[in-house]
Amino acid sequence: MATAALINPEITIVPLAGADLAGLERLFDEECAEWLDLMKWDYKGASMLIRDVARQHQLSGFVAMSGAAVIGFAYYVIEGSRCSIGDIYVSKPWRGIGLDREMAIAILDKLHRIRRLRRIESQYVGVGNDEAEALFQERGFERLERSYMLVELGADEDRGRSAESPGISIRPWRQRDFEQAARVIHRSYRGQHDSRINSQYQTVQGCAELMTILTDHFWCGDFLPDVSLVAVRSSGALAGVLIASRVASGVGHLGQISVHPAHQGRGIGRRMIESALSDLRERGYKAITLAVTSANTNALHLYESCGFRTIHTFPVFYREKR
Repeated sequence: MATAALINPEITIVPLAGADLAGLERLFDEECAEWLDLMKWDYKGASMLIRDVARQHQLSGFVAMSGAAVIGFAYYVIEGSRCSIGDIYVSKPWRGIGLDREMAIAILDKLHRIRRLRRIESQYVGVGNDEAEALFQERGFERLERSYMLVELGADEDRGRSAESPGISIRPWRQRDFEQAARVIHRSYRGQHDSRINSQYQTVQGCAELMTILTDHFWCGDFLPDVSLVAVRSSGALAGVLIASRVASGVGHLGQISVHPAHQGRGIGRRMIESALSDLRERGYKAITLAVTSANTNALHLYESCGFRTIHTFPVFYREKR
């Protein structure tokens, strides 16, 4: 898609800290409504946390203004030598004229002046940001695509359970599984596409931080410990982990599904998914979602065979200084 020029002289890109908070609130509300409609995800909990930081003038980023109206926003978070672009969002009536690109330019130009930064990641779930996506590739970012998938749970439908895997049992999550689960996740992503996208997968500590987000925060919905599962070897060591959460009324989300490489190909992932779907169906859930890197074809085919279908695709980017 050709990049549209931003030619409206009434539109300006200004630092987020100086934005009209009431206008920003309206735009956050619009984004939440779009997430719920497009992805069946009630984003209000995470959005409220972001808004609180913005109200304290601590959120780094930029907004697009048309006169006094806020029509787009973009923000980023810096942790040590890594920066994560948290979101780029443009109001629907203003898409396609380059606002997303201009805000991305403002962020990248700002980050270019921060010498300690070694890595920039963009993993947010984008909607309609074609011009920003083109810019990232122009600026030398590596690109991968993610598929956001959904399966609807019929009231009388049950796909049954796969055959047992010798020496492996599936049981509910326990808090003491945390450390072993982080190690299983780390091993499952070693050398895989996702560890390129998200540098936290490259270390056990980073995987523990991700587990904390999945089990303690609003970012991935309300954690469901009674639905989450682990696959356990006869020795007691974990072979797999599935983390489930609630993201909207009647909608669950599988935020993490990992099987240790030594035990992949034995149907463990399928067993955990089928068990979680059956449990969520019994609890009255109507639909379940997950996200997967499209280049991870084995996982993508597994989810499709379990009834998931792609309802949204979005690109993710990363760039490291050499």
